[in-house]
Amino acid sequence: MLKNRKWNISSKIALGYVLIFLCMAASIFFLINRIDDLQKEIHFIADHDIEVHNLANQIEKNVLDMETGQRGYVITGDSSYLEPYNDGKRNWQQGYSQLYERISDNPAQQKNLEAIKSNIEAWMAASGDRLIPLRKDNNMEEILRYYRDDKGKRYMDQMRSQWEHFRSVEKQLTDERVADLESRNRELQYELYILMALALLLSIIGTWMISRSVVRTIRQVVTAIRQIASSDKNLGDRIEVRTRDEIRELAEATNLLLDNVQKQDWLKSSIAEIAEMSQGINHIEELARSFMTKLAVVTNASHGSFYIRRGQDGQQQFVRMASYAGGGSSAGKSVIPMGEGLVGQAAVENRILLLQDIPESYIQITSGLGGAAPRSLLVTPVAYEGRVEAVFELASFEPFSELHLELLEQVRASFGTVVNSVLGRMEIARLLLESQAFAEELQTQSEELQAQSEELLSQQEEMKASNESLKRSEERLQRQQDELEKVNAELSKRTSQLEAQVRFSEEVNMEIERQKEALQKRTEELTTMSKYKSEFLANMSHELRTPLNSMLILSQFLAENKEGNLSDKQVEFAHTIHASGSDLLRLIDEILDLSKVEAGKLELNVDLTVVEDIAGMLHRNFQPLAMKRGLRFRVETDPQVPPYFYTDSHRLMQILKNFLSNAFKFTPQGEVSLRIYPTEFAFTEAPGIVGQKAVAFAVTDSGIGIPKDKQELIFEAFQQVDGTTSRKFGGTGLGLTISRELAQLLGGDIRVESESGQGSTFTLYIPAKMELEGAPSLNESMREAAAAAETTASEPARPSVPHISDIVIPQVALSDPGLLLPDEVEDDREAIETGDKVMLIIEDDVPFAKCILDTARSRGFKGLVATQGDKGLALANKYKPHMIMLDIHLPVMDGWTVLDLLKQNPETRHIPVHVLSVVDEPQQSLVSGAMAYMKKPVSKDMLEQAFDHMEEQLNRVPKRLLIVEDNVPLRDGLVELIAHDDVAITAVGYGEEALRELHAGHFDCMVLDLELADMSGFELLDRIRHIDRLRTLPIIIFTGKDLDMKQERELRKYAESIIVKNVKSQERLYAETALYLHRVESQLPEERRKLLHKLNNAEDVFAGKHIMLVEDDIRNVFALSNVLEEHKLKITYAENGREALNLLEQNPDIDLVLMDIMMPEMDGYEAMKRIRSNPRHEQLPVIALTAKAMKEDRQKCIEAGASDYISKPINTDKLLSMLKVWLYK
Repeated sequence: MLKNRKWNISSKIALGYVLIFLCMAASIFFLINRIDDLQKEIHFIADHDIEVHNLANQIEKNVLDMETGQRGYVITGDSSYLEPYNDGKRNWQQGYSQLYERISDNPAQQKNLEAIKSNIEAWMAASGDRLIPLRKDNNMEEILRYYRDDKGKRYMDQMRSQWEHFRSVEKQLTDERVADLESRNRELQYELYILMALALLLSIIGTWMISRSVVRTIRQVVTAIRQIASSDKNLGDRIEVRTRDEIRELAEATNLLLDNVQKQDWLKSSIAEIAEMSQGINHIEELARSFMTKLAVVTNASHGSFYIRRGQDGQQQFVRMASYAGGGSSAGKSVIPMGEGLVGQAAVENRILLLQDIPESYIQITSGLGGAAPRSLLVTPVAYEGRVEAVFELASFEPFSELHLELLEQVRASFGTVVNSVLGRMEIARLLLESQAFAEELQTQSEELQAQSEELLSQQEEMKASNESLKRSEERLQRQQDELEKVNAELSKRTSQLEAQVRFSEEVNMEIERQKEALQKRTEELTTMSKYKSEFLANMSHELRTPLNSMLILSQFLAENKEGNLSDKQVEFAHTIHASGSDLLRLIDEILDLSKVEAGKLELNVDLTVVEDIAGMLHRNFQPLAMKRGLRFRVETDPQVPPYFYTDSHRLMQILKNFLSNAFKFTPQGEVSLRIYPTEFAFTEAPGIVGQKAVAFAVTDSGIGIPKDKQELIFEAFQQVDGTTSRKFGGTGLGLTISRELAQLLGGDIRVESESGQGSTFTLYIPAKMELEGAPSLNESMREAAAAAETTASEPARPSVPHISDIVIPQVALSDPGLLLPDEVEDDREAIETGDKVMLIIEDDVPFAKCILDTARSRGFKGLVATQGDKGLALANKYKPHMIMLDIHLPVMDGWTVLDLLKQNPETRHIPVHVLSVVDEPQQSLVSGAMAYMKKPVSKDMLEQAFDHMEEQLNRVPKRLLIVEDNVPLRDGLVELIAHDDVAITAVGYGEEALRELHAGHFDCMVLDLELADMSGFELLDRIRHIDRLRTLPIIIFTGKDLDMKQERELRKYAESIIVKNVKSQERLYAETALYLHRVESQLPEERRKLLHKLNNAEDVFAGKHIMLVEDDIRNVFALSNVLEEHKLKITYAENGREALNLLEQNPDIDLVLMDIMMPEMDGYEAMKRIRSNPRHEQLPVIALTAKAMKEDRQKCIEAGASDYISKPINTDKLLSMLKVWLYK
């Protein structure tokens, strides 16, 4: 019964819920019974065991009271002592009865209790009742005699021992019951877990089965519908559904739809074939033969005849024009009058006649092997404008189907037009022949008239006869003209019919357009799905980065161990937590990279790439790992490889690092090698290489190898060679997927050669483009520079002013002797003496570092070389060089971080730093405190110019400062504040004066007020930046003007720092000028050194500042508040944007806002817009905090009103530096 019952979807869902409910109800019922059993056991212990102990104690107390009262009476003779004796004597019997009944379930204890009773009674007989009468008689001698032996004491001691034994037995029983209770309680917990697991499992299985029964059939229906929509559809397949629900009805309806679509498709294709067959035919017999041949094949007919109408009105008859498989029988007529036989009757009625089960003697269909009678006969008239023009009949061994009838109905409706058209063309051809005959006859008659005119005078009567003959000829021509007009009318009708066919074609085109619209809609749906995917990844990035933020901040906070209350092991744990969180963050970035590649949104930064730089960097990065793993590591470059080519070096390095990381991970012993060589091998699927020269990067290892059947699998996302849970090697399986996508974006390809257990070779093929597309060829100086340049990965775009390092600044132990050991380049560290000019070169490209060192030596400098950022920082701290050449892309610690730490250290902040980078960021370098900037590749002339500039800077004493301020007292105050013997100050009050001074001489820094008398500060800045010599001049804006966001962003393009005039602004100005003038702090006056120390001390800088933290995640609030409060910042919290707006109104002293983006009620974007809409808060610094790592997030935050942006997980050093900038801008 249940099997045949119709289970609709709602019933299935209800059944699932009922199943879950029953599982939960059974579990709850079972648990209630078990809990009830435990409760009874607890009550038994409370009611029985505790009562037994109480009664035992009470009986013992009663006996002791008896003993005490008896002794008191015997000693004193006071009868009041007899009261406890009598009470105890009366009560112990009652307690004994109750206790004896309580332990009725334990005969052994009853025996012990009976023994105690016997001792009590013995004591009473021997001592209690005996001595009291003696004392009443005052017989002290007998009492003394008794006490010399004192049997009562022995009874009491024995009774105490018995009570101890009795209580110990009861305690043991109680402990056993409690232990049993605990055991049963644990069993109940286990049973609870098992029941929950079983209930969950049953629920999952039930839900899975129900959803599977629904989803499977829906998928079948969707597949069938997609087949209909696809261009290569197979309409013969049908959906088989075994369920009895709405999905079955949907499947059956879909099958009906398929049937109908298949029929319509067959009808349209058959009609199209017949129409195509009739094109180009100009004779009715040919048309009839072609038509019958095609129609017989389409309808599976074995015999047929085609009749055309002849004659007019009452004399109409149908003449056989063609037949299919004819000649097999003498039956049938060649001419059939209208209304006679089935053919004539079908023409009269103008409808199809169908005959089934016709007699065997009716007609025979024969072949070379024999003959047989057909079973069905079909007679079909063909009409045009209501008049039957032709009739055809078909005979078949099988019955004609309804589909055949529908086809014939549609064919006869359109074929009449074709027949009429062919007849019309035949009639036109006939008339054309007749007109040609008439024309020839006319020509003959004209010639005859000419001959008769010559004999006109002599033959007048013949002439009259000729005139009459001419008139008759004219009448004949008139009739011919009338007939031609009729032919033209017929042609007009044909034209109308052709127009109808054109309209039909237009309808077909409209149907095609509708199909295109459907495809367009599908494309839009796919676009929407892609958008949802991007939003999902962005949201997942937020949800994952939010807890990571707290973990990384707090673990770094613990690892620093500023209070010194953690052990070395605990600090190591904190470092491990931080490293694991960083690994997880890199995994999130990999997934986002993969999504960008798949969406085609990953942008390439194509630049000059030097092969030797790539090889050297990879060797330096992986050689320590090879030594640690005990592996040999070789990097070989073929001499024929071009020295440089154009590609995205950052993505190239990403691919090669992935190859090498995998090689070292899967190679337990042996060697790993990188070979770079030229190739002309072309891959058909790699269009970037086809027909071009290419550079091949082959990474070979002697590791575990890859089976043949897994060599394509490893390039799929999240796939590995060993995908089991017990696999030896970890990893996400994304590296090779991203590498292949990146290789194809670069116009190249990846090939793998490997055998299991024999090692692997991964080869990357990159087109060797010698020129940048759309740009002129490199000149000779650039080629010369390329040989010494570092063109590694294009560094990530750094945020605009203020600069903050994008990584966690590592804790560098500057006193570590290992950091001071010589690198690969032999420098002059052992030969430095007092008075030498020393240059520090921090550059990881060894050939280029040697080139700079040689140039420095030729200029009279002693050189120090460091190939890592941390080593360079240690050398600068120890040797205090006179100048530094600093590369940006460095291992261990990047150049931006080194520059930040140099400028934070009072002992090194005065040293001029010349920055080298492949990225064009001169403004960013100057903002960070660098003296100058030079973009790689660097030619020899450019290097010489850089040395000229640095020597000029080094030898220029004093440094020159230009102050442009129209307020005379303030200008004089600034001069007095900054003046010292190491600085020459020129102070002016007008913009034109400033321009004259700048043209007249060199200045190392400039302080500018925006509100001048003769021109605005903006105009002066614009004119300065149009002078090539002054483009690198450090400019500090010192103004009291309120700047809006647009003005501030505009100033950031020109100025290194913006200081708003307030109470502490002059102190800040002093620190900024000291930075850009490279003033040596130790040579400044004592009070000025204290001022700089106060400004550079983070805790003193932040003391008393009020910050509002807007964050809904309590973990982030806890982590950030600990970091900020440690620096003496006052923190106010808000959980969402709405609360933040209210707190801003209540706390006008707030100096800065840290604003999270994704929050309930009101998000960060809306909150920042509301803040900026209030004129009072237009200048309030707002730093956006967000876990989203997409490229456009920073721009969205700035547009919403943020002053700056920092992504989660938050780098605390970066945050503190950013706070310092914006709190004292």
